[in-house]
Parts: sequence; C-alpha cells; structure tokens
Amino acid sequence: MRYVLVSLGAVLFASSVATTGPVEVSAQVTPPRATTPAVPKGTAVLSGTVVAADTGAPIRRVQVRAMTSDGKDNQVALTDEQGRFELRELVGGRYTVFASRAGFMAWQYGQQRPNQRGTPVEMAPGQRLDKLTFALPRGGVIAGRVMDEFGEPLPEVQVQVLRGMFQGGSRRMMPAGRGDSTDDQGAFRIYGLQPGDYVVSATARNESGMTMNGRPGAGPEQGYAPTYYPGTPSVSDAQRVTVGVGQEVTGVSFGLTPTRVSRISGRVVGGTRDGIQEFVSLMPDDPALGGFGMGGGGGPVQPDGTFEIGGVAPGRYILRTQPRGRRDGDTLVAMTTVTVAGADLAGIVLTLQRPGVLRGVFEFEGGVPAGMQPAQVRIEWVPADGGMSTFSAGPRPATNSDFTFSAPGLMGPVLVRASAPPGWYLHSVVHNGEDITDTPVPLGPGVEVRDVRVRLTQRASTLSGTVRDERGQVVLDATVVIFPADDTKWGSSSRFTRTARPDTQGRFEVRTLPAYANYRVIALPSLEDGQASDPEFLAGLRDRAERLTLNEGEAKSVDLRLRQ
Repeated sequence: MRYVLVSLGAVLFASSVATTGPVEVSAQVTPPRATTPAVPKGTAVLSGTVVAADTGAPIRRVQVRAMTSDGKDNQVALTDEQGRFELRELVGGRYTVFASRAGFMAWQYGQQRPNQRGTPVEMAPGQRLDKLTFALPRGGVIAGRVMDEFGEPLPEVQVQVLRGMFQGGSRRMMPAGRGDSTDDQGAFRIYGLQPGDYVVSATARNESGMTMNGRPGAGPEQGYAPTYYPGTPSVSDAQRVTVGVGQEVTGVSFGLTPTRVSRISGRVVGGTRDGIQEFVSLMPDDPALGGFGMGGGGGPVQPDGTFEIGGVAPGRYILRTQPRGRRDGDTLVAMTTVTVAGADLAGIVLTLQRPGVLRGVFEFEGGVPAGMQPAQVRIEWVPADGGMSTFSAGPRPATNSDFTFSAPGLMGPVLVRASAPPGWYLHSVVHNGEDITDTPVPLGPGVEVRDVRVRLTQRASTLSGTVRDERGQVVLDATVVIFPADDTKWGSSSRFTRTARPDTQGRFEVRTLPAYANYRVIALPSLEDGQASDPEFLAGLRDRAERLTLNEGEAKSVDLRLRQ
C-alpha cells in the first residue's frame, strides 16, 4: 500500500466547508437536514402514497425525504391531497425514505415498530419504483396542568417529556416530543409521541428578588426546583406515564416543588474583553439525563469581567463561558463544575484559556486523484465519551489547498474521523508513527496536537448477505448486528460495531468495515435504535453470534439465520 503526502505546491482550489461532528440520529425523530454538495441529476423515480395507519385515509402535506447511505443524494417531496408523492431525478443507490408530518410519528419506509429502523430501498439508475405505501401512526399526546404549592395555575412553565433512550453506550433519559409552555391556566399539551413510558418534567423561570417571606431584598430567595410528575424533584422518583399508539393521556397535573434558590457570582479573568460580549451558561450535570437536564440558565459578562446568575435551584452544574457569536481561532473558553445546595456561591473565578487544536494532513492511497478538490474532504471528530464532556468552541474546520487541515476550539476526548467523496474511505489516523484511529485524543486547554495524518483509501471492506427464517424464507423485518469479540473495541463511537436492515430485495449491506479477524455477526427480529452501543447487550450476544473474519478490501457475503 502506498500513500502520497500532498505537496505544499499542489495547485488546487481551497474552500472552507461547514461541518460538525457526526451525530447518531434516531430513526424515529425528524429526519436529518443533510447538507450535501450538488450532484448530477439522476434518472430514477420513486413514488407512492402516505396514509394514516388507523384509518387508511390519505394524508396531505407529508414531507417525504429520500437519502442515500453515502449522502450523495438527498431529495424531498410533499404529498398532494390524495396523499401521493413523487421523487424524481434520483441518482440511484441504497436509499432510506422518511415520512414526517406534525401530529404523526416520523416513520421510515418498511418500519414495523417505533424506535427502530425501516427497510432500505435499492434503486438503479433509470429505475422507476411505484406504489410505495407509508402507513403513518398517529402520535400520542400527554396533557395536563402545572400549579404552584397552593394549587394556583403557573403560566410560562417549560414542560418537557423524557424517555429512556440509548446514548453514549447506555440508556439515559432524553427529551422526546417538542415540549410546551403552560398557558395562563397552567395547561400544557405535548403531541406526536411514540408509544412508551415517559417522565414529565416542568421547569419554572425563577425570578430574582422574590424572597421566602414575599418581600424583595429580605431573606433567602424563593423559587421552584425542576419538578417531575407527580411532584418530585428527583427523576428517579418520577412516575412514568404510559402512552399507547395515538393515545391521548390527560390529567397529568402536578405542583412544582418550592425551594430556596441561589445566586452564583464571580469574575471571568484572562484574555482581553476588546468589546466582545461574553455569556456564562449554566447546565445541569447529570449523566442519567444524557446532558439534557432541566433547570439551567446563564447571564452576561459585564465589561469588568463580573457575572451573576440568579434563581438557581439546588443541584450540580457545569459553568461555562465563551464569547457570543465568535468562533474563530482566537476564541478563549473557561469551564468549571459547581454544586448549589441552597446557599449563594460567590467569588467563582473562570480563567479563560485557549481550547485544544488538531492539525494535520490528508493522505490518499496511490496519490491525489485527478480532479480532487480540498473542499471535497474535511476533518471531523466524534466525542469519545458519548458527548458528555466534549464540545467545540472554534470555527468550522477547513481543508487548505495543500490538503492540510486545522480544527481549533476542541475540548474533551475525541476520535478523529473524515468526510470524503463517494468511493473514498477512512483507512487510518496516524500520529507520531502510531495508529490512533480508535484511540481518543485528549484535547484540553492549550493542547495542540500536530502532524496528524488522516489516510484515505478506495479499498473498502464490505459485508452483505440475506437473513432467512427457520423455513429458509428470506426475512425483511430483521436487524443484523456486526461487532468485535474484543469488548475493548465496543462503545458508542466504535467503527467496528454496525447494524443493517435488509432492503426491499431481502439483502443487507455494510460498507467501510475495518479489516478484523474476530468479528461476531447475528440477525435479530427487533433492535432498539442505539442498542448495539450498549456493552451489556453485546455481551449477551457474543456467544450466540457467528464468527467472521473480514480482510482489508474484501467483499464477503453471508447467509444468516434469524435468531429469536
């Protein structure tokens, strides 16, 4: 294998490409808004009808989106009054087709259950595929009222429902639905929910100055803690609300928990203000809530560097600052953790520091391909810890004319990844002669990691095949899980763990798997989205799954028997 380092004199155009770190998206949420470069018009056509699952009536103005697995094609259409849609000029490939409309669950074509993936649609150039039918289930509803400790309605309270989902390799409580704000009668209504068990949370805006005795400026301040139905400040003590398909659950009413709220004050030091407006944010630090805990807030930094945040309920928080609206290489950030227990916290010092930066170069197997532009490749990163302590405060990484790159503003452990044109795949990431493709790079304040070599190849290892039942019949409603036997390679960001669904022809396909001699592969009748990142789940599959070796650049086909 030969890699050529692109010379500094390569005459290619430079362009800055907008990017963020890759995010795992559940198949049951609103389909992602993918941003892809313009592609040549295709000749394939995909059409069908969207109906309501409960009545069979056509649904108009449903957004139907078709996306290829490699992101090279992404097209959208709206259904007409008869529920019909047509997607034209598709380039061909393996498509995931989504349908979404307010009041219904977002759904993939071929999807059989909530919170699972659907059936990919294989399209050849020039092919016309008609009569695809989506049966959209109606979303459930949770409605109720929020009151104060005296039973009076509380307006403008933020209400959110949470549901246990897999994130970062474990099940955490994550927001579901769109949330709502209570009206003047304290009423809320959250719609479009999948069937399942939910926790309902309510967070009031704690106004500064209101004291326990009702008089401003005298004694401790009174406020409300983030409260979970039926009226507890602890998510572990919350009562679950069960919602069926299309069911409306009413009467979910509860009072907020009164509490003494505190003020957090301090000073931001280091760097220079230079007229840049800074903001200190306060975020609940609770891993069980997946980083989406309720009850945060924040406040501006004054010209002399001081800040103050009022109305903070008891809890553990992450305090973080960065300039508002500024994302350049000179950005400075500060972060610390504080615990609020009913008393004011004063004298907090946030010292601004320069975040970490990642610098390196792209290398191509066999040399730079003719016509390859720097804008076609870009550096990406994935939080190595599931996203709990990693963030970016820098500008969007750009690829230079010599295919070097710089990714400033990173904080936390990251795995280095890359985005490349169709046909090119990440082979490895090398630093100081060592392969760090699957090794987290710790990027803290002031840390600069140089000479990172991101190697791209056109030789992709591919696993494909079919799933059959005990009678030998091809099964479409199945999920294939490929994972390494070595549990040190498990995790939410593992390149070695993948899932796939059979397409409309009964075949599944997984591309860009790393070469590995000790894979396990198994076909299951159902799998919750994200569940394959759970180490306990994989441990239960390891002895039941088939063994598999996949060499570099190899295309292997397997026939799997569905396991119950």
